[in-house]
Amino acid sequence: MDTPKILVVGSINMDICMYEVEGLPQIGMSSFCTGYKFVEGGKGSNQALAVSKLGAKSTMAGRIGTKDANGVKLVASLENAGVNTDYIVRDSEHLTGMSIMSILPDGKYYSIYAKGANDYITPEDVKNALDGGHFDMVLMQLEMPSETVYRCFEMAKERKIPVFLDAGPAMKIDFKRLKGLNIISPNEAEAETLTGISVKTDEGTVEAARKLYREIEPEYVLLKLGERGAMLYDGSSVIRIPAFSVNAVDTTAAGDTFSACFVIQYCKGKPAKEAVLLANAAAAISVTRKGGHPSIPSEKEVEEFCREHVVLNE
Repeated sequence: MDTPKILVVGSINMDICMYEVEGLPQIGMSSFCTGYKFVEGGKGSNQALAVSKLGAKSTMAGRIGTKDANGVKLVASLENAGVNTDYIVRDSEHLTGMSIMSILPDGKYYSIYAKGANDYITPEDVKNALDGGHFDMVLMQLEMPSETVYRCFEMAKERKIPVFLDAGPAMKIDFKRLKGLNIISPNEAEAETLTGISVKTDEGTVEAARKLYREIEPEYVLLKLGERGAMLYDGSSVIRIPAFSVNAVDTTAAGDTFSACFVIQYCKGKPAKEAVLLANAAAAISVTRKGGHPSIPSEKEVEEFCREHVVLNE
């Protein structure tokens, strides 16, 4: 395949990143951090930028608000990375989405999310993007109205475009509306929310993957397991791919970078295990850097990382 063309549908947020937060405060108390920074992010925005930086043609469909300056900064960041922003709607009624990211010393985080304009992404917004070009895959998440998620899948399916659902943030979804999805990829918390099964053990992880496969009948269930790596399930075989050992400082965009990298390799026809290995490498680089957009590596950086690490791990 020539350079893959990926349509990313989803959220565009400005993140306020609080670094080295001491812990989650109790009611009436405060926690301290060592510093903060405004950083371009949002699951959809991160993924669109990652798709472009990792070597594919990226188009973003979503919404920003025009009542604040954040949307302009986010679009500029995407455009500087080569993302087509023609299908980002400028919404005059709502604010741009925002997240407050409390990042712990080990790089893990918790967040408070104001949906803003993201909560008004419509099926028509998606249709306009789908009608505007040819795409090899649609990559979407759940930081937008559920009906838009379902209609996005249905419209892509009508056009015979495969769909990858990054199943975050953690929430329940209507499995029937997503039957036949090509790939569903939750992280640990999201998998537990979707299935009601704890994935803290290998047995639980496999059980959760099997339940998702029965409910949705996808080509793959791809579980993102953080430090445990990733697990791929195709209805018959389980493939576990370990994570790379790195010094994590911020895991904010790790899952988004992983998803974008896997989608590109999938479109290129790479074997699934190799695609996950490369996605793990891209995510490993991202967690060693702070912020959403700034943490995402280039295709060249991933290639160099693999040369340095994969051979050593063989």
